[in-house]
Amino acid sequence: MIKDKVFVTDDLKGKTFLDQKFQNCKFASQNFRFTIMENCQFEFCDFSSAMLTTTSFENCRFHECKLSWINFKDTSLIKCKFEKSILESCTFEKQKINSCIFDACDLSSCYFINCSVQKGRIVNCDLSHSVFDFSNLTEADLSNSNLTGASFQNCKINRTEIDLDGFISYGQSKGFVLGGQNKG
Repeated sequence: MIKDKVFVTDDLKGKTFLDQKFQNCKFASQNFRFTIMENCQFEFCDFSSAMLTTTSFENCRFHECKLSWINFKDTSLIKCKFEKSILESCTFEKQKINSCIFDACDLSSCYFINCSVQKGRIVNCDLSHSVFDFSNLTEADLSNSNLTGASFQNCKINRTEIDLDGFISYGQSKGFVLGGQNKG
C-alpha cells in the first residue's frame, strides 16, 4: 500500500502501476503522461486539475476521491468504478464510459461530448448543470441522479432510465423511461 504520498510528475510519467492500493495520496495538478494504472484502488486521493495525457485506468476503483477539473479526452477509462467521488466540472470527450460505474458521485457541471454511455450506470449522482452532447445514452441507467439543469443535446436516448423526479422535470422527453418499469 502506498499511503500519504505526494506524487510529482516524474513519479508518474511513463510509469506502469499494477495491483497497487493508494490511500490519501496527492496527484493534484500533476502530469500523467503515458501512465498506465491497472487493477489499482484509490481511497481518499486527490487528482484535482491533473493532466491526463495518453493515460490508461483499467479496472480501477476510486473511493471518495477528488477528480475535479480534469479533461479525460486523452484518457482510457475501462471497467472503472467511482464511488462517492467528486468529479465536478470535468470533461469527458470521445469516451467509452459504458463499462464504468459512477455511484453517489458529484458530476455537476461536467461535459460529456461524443461519449458512449450505452448500458452504463451513473446512479445516485449529482448531474446538475451537466451537458451531454452527441452522446449515446441508449439503455443507460441515470436513476436517482439529480438532473436539475442538465442538458441532453443531439443525444441518442432510447430506454434511458431515470427516476420519477427526472422524468417529471423532462416532461416525459422522448426516449426516457421511468425506472422500475417493465423493460419488455
